[in-house]
Amino acid sequence: MDSPTTNSVLSVRGVGWVTALGRDPQAVWRRILAGERPVAGVLPGLFGRADAPIYAVPLPGEAGFARLRRSSAISHFANAAAADAMQQAAPEPCERMALIAASSNGAVIYTRKFYAGVLDRGSGSPLLFPETVYNAPTSHVAARFGIDGTALTFVGDATAGADALLAASEMIASGDADRCLIVAAEEADWLVCEAARRWGLAAPGGEMTISEGAAALVVGPPGGKFPQIATVHGGLSYSRPAPLQAGLRRILQDLSAKGPADLVILSASGSRLDREESDAVETILPGIPRIAPKKCLGEAFSASTLAQAVCAVLAVDDASATRVAVPVVGWSGQLGGFVVSGGSGEEPFAESSRL
Repeated sequence: MDSPTTNSVLSVRGVGWVTALGRDPQAVWRRILAGERPVAGVLPGLFGRADAPIYAVPLPGEAGFARLRRSSAISHFANAAAADAMQQAAPEPCERMALIAASSNGAVIYTRKFYAGVLDRGSGSPLLFPETVYNAPTSHVAARFGIDGTALTFVGDATAGADALLAASEMIASGDADRCLIVAAEEADWLVCEAARRWGLAAPGGEMTISEGAAALVVGPPGGKFPQIATVHGGLSYSRPAPLQAGLRRILQDLSAKGPADLVILSASGSRLDREESDAVETILPGIPRIAPKKCLGEAFSASTLAQAVCAVLAVDDASATRVAVPVVGWSGQLGGFVVSGGSGEEPFAESSRL
């Protein structure tokens, strides 16, 4: 495992969060702390397979933006979270705004829907076709907010959300942008649920439930009393259970290099990977309080990772923690993580991370 770590501190100026438990970040955070879960819906099974439970999110009402009338649900979620984050950060003007989006499954879902139309009717819907590319939500968000600078889309497992944070830190540090809007969104689909079952992530009768929604952050240079993303890890990879455990321990050690955390926001979602994460946290950060928001909100992959960031920011903001470690475990062999702290930030560790 090998990962350079050239990270920079970011201040979090605004957050947005669209979930099955609501859209108000503070209210959702309180409901997570109380252990609440949404009522699960059901996606009918295809090809003779079983139905799939999901945590569905109603389409947000985003009036005044006609382009969204024919766009995908994932783009609605992304725009709603981005709008809330931008509104919270609005008091400070910014001309050079970058956009970084993350997604795990969106284009796959709309490709399936497009070809389902081809099979059923002999032709695919021209309304669905533009949504079959991963950067469709990115395009809708950029158009909504008039962002004409850098716009990137990261695609992958849950670590795509951490990669988006890392890219934002590098862009802000290099002066390529004054601020960055980071957004991740996911839409639930039977295909995604079936894939998780086949990969052994969601066993029949297990705890993991696929969910949908979005999370967004507006970040800028360090400074002020804003919560800070104090370290973003460059990431590691693993291929077997033993390297997974070693990799997680290395991630947590690196995240603790500038001081111990007093809270851990886990990426546990009820999958077979949870035990490895729990054991690594207990080894490196024994006795530290842990919160697993996915146990309440379900697994939304890259959107869940940014949701972990939102939870960490809210924990620092309400003074329930001063330094929050956030490990990120991906299902395709990737690991990541970051730290959120209060105050004016700190210098991130600069050494290379090798395992």
